[in-house]
Amino acid sequence: MCGILGAINSSVKFDLSSLHHRGPDGQGVWEDGDCCRLGHTRLSIIDLDQRASQPMVSRSSRFVIVFNGEIYNYKEIKKEFLPDFDFRTTSDTEVLLELWELMGPDCIRHFRGMFAFAIWDRREKELFLVRDRLGKKPLVFSCGNGSLSFASELDALVGLLPQKPEIDPRAMDLFLAYQFIPHPFTIYKNCEKLPPAHFAKYKDGQLTIQRYWSIKFDPDYSITEDEAFESLEEQVRESVKLRMRSDVEVGVLLSGGVDSSLVAAVAAKESGKRLKTFSVGFDYGKSELEHAAKAAQACNSIHKPASLDEKTAGSLFADMVNAYGEPYGDNSALPSLFVCAHAASEVKVALNGDGGDELMGGYGKYSPKAMRQLMTPFASFGYKVGCDLDTTANRLFNSPGILKFADRLGSSLSPYIKVVRFNHFFSSQYRKALYRPEVFKEVLDIRSEYEKKLISELPLTGPLMCRLQSIDYRHYFVGDLMAKMDIAGMRNSLETRSPLMDHKLFEFAATLPPEFKIKNGETKYLLKKLAAKYLPREIIYRPKTGFSVPVSNWAETVFKQKVSAATANPNHPLWNYLNRDFVKKMAEGSPEQIRKNGHRIWLLSVLCAWTEVKR
Repeated sequence: MCGILGAINSSVKFDLSSLHHRGPDGQGVWEDGDCCRLGHTRLSIIDLDQRASQPMVSRSSRFVIVFNGEIYNYKEIKKEFLPDFDFRTTSDTEVLLELWELMGPDCIRHFRGMFAFAIWDRREKELFLVRDRLGKKPLVFSCGNGSLSFASELDALVGLLPQKPEIDPRAMDLFLAYQFIPHPFTIYKNCEKLPPAHFAKYKDGQLTIQRYWSIKFDPDYSITEDEAFESLEEQVRESVKLRMRSDVEVGVLLSGGVDSSLVAAVAAKESGKRLKTFSVGFDYGKSELEHAAKAAQACNSIHKPASLDEKTAGSLFADMVNAYGEPYGDNSALPSLFVCAHAASEVKVALNGDGGDELMGGYGKYSPKAMRQLMTPFASFGYKVGCDLDTTANRLFNSPGILKFADRLGSSLSPYIKVVRFNHFFSSQYRKALYRPEVFKEVLDIRSEYEKKLISELPLTGPLMCRLQSIDYRHYFVGDLMAKMDIAGMRNSLETRSPLMDHKLFEFAATLPPEFKIKNGETKYLLKKLAAKYLPREIIYRPKTGFSVPVSNWAETVFKQKVSAATANPNHPLWNYLNRDFVKKMAEGSPEQIRKNGHRIWLLSVLCAWTEVKR
């Protein structure tokens, strides 16, 4: 796991220090005259020798790579495709590089892992940028005026640009709607996220982007439950086993929930030795430390629990704002940063249980009852009308009541809109009062344009649950969940690996009938059945808790103060975009109103802090 950056036809000086946290074990820069420069910071996990450092040049000297991530099946690739090649290292990086020389972009389909990499072809003078199928590893870029720059993180990319880019108010509006900024947007104009499962080629000043993989949620009703169970167990065990490959110690982030407990149990069995497990709890009623301890006991792990209180969460807030490079509002980032720092004090690699809910229908919105309420006769075309209705109402009316009605009516026309807006914090009813008039005009159309494009590009066929999972994968899963754990881990120089996010496991789960995922009201039915084979039933069959902090309770004591401090300053940069009086009124409400608006105040506190620090 590492940090990468590079530039084509640019004379801006490299600053590798901006990615030191992603790779504190070494760094390097490679140059091809004035046309290409590549930089790398290394977190040594596989082949710890200096010989495996990057940037790495191929044996023929034609290709040069900077690579962030892991190719878990590199040994199998080496044996199948390069059995007679004289490798200089035992790293997965060299396997990737030499297979690229052999196959070009076609080699991507053989990779099983998490990756973002850049490969420079010295002969053809062209650069390839590649991002993994599910979007575990980030890659951002800026292209224009005959040059291209890219990096693992947005702050590093900004450091490569000749001047600091302008904030994009449209991205700010998407953040306030969904609590994250979806691809291809970033908070800055002319800076983009390369979408997952895509590669880009840059040559002669032209950038082309191409999708190389997509997942199709298409149930196979011929499979029996017993067959599905056996296949699921086999694939989970294989996925965990591959992610145990490391030349350094591997631990497990154990929340106490079904997914991480299953991963820990399988990892313990596959490793044959006692693993270290790390948990975080909270000083309020939703703490899962007790359940994590039971799971650790069942796995016979060396368990390391820790508690996150209100004061510690407050102290982590500034680091969270800095770490994500742009406004990011999933409040579970706070405990994620905390548990990753906790684990990084003892290990360099940690498995986690991320992806189980998306894999096997772990959310209540996928239940048959919820989907009956979601379904409408207008589903296939109603989303376009619903998206446009919001924009039209905001263009024509000022009344919050009318805007609220239009928002609810628009969302009711299609279940697809409801899923995209599942976390819709500053919904349409707030937008006109929230923004300065000139900014409101600029952001007015962006949500409807984004939502319509997102939904229209999906193969919306088959059972409703499959269609909703397909939307979630392209939206929340990629934009929120993937970003959270990558940054939380790498901020602490910790490589986090997610066995339940293996793309082959996802492809298999996408073929399972919905009743294998939710049965008799039990979410993640088949996954829980598998977990119960390895763990006590009381750990598996209990109410879902989640991993978030009590934002509604902390809004008045922690986050309101941050917003109030900003509203007290008329020159705060946020007031170039938002209506200061509206924000002040929201932050000065009664305790009941503060709790009701807790998530909105939380998002405003993130935005206040980010604009103050970054501008």
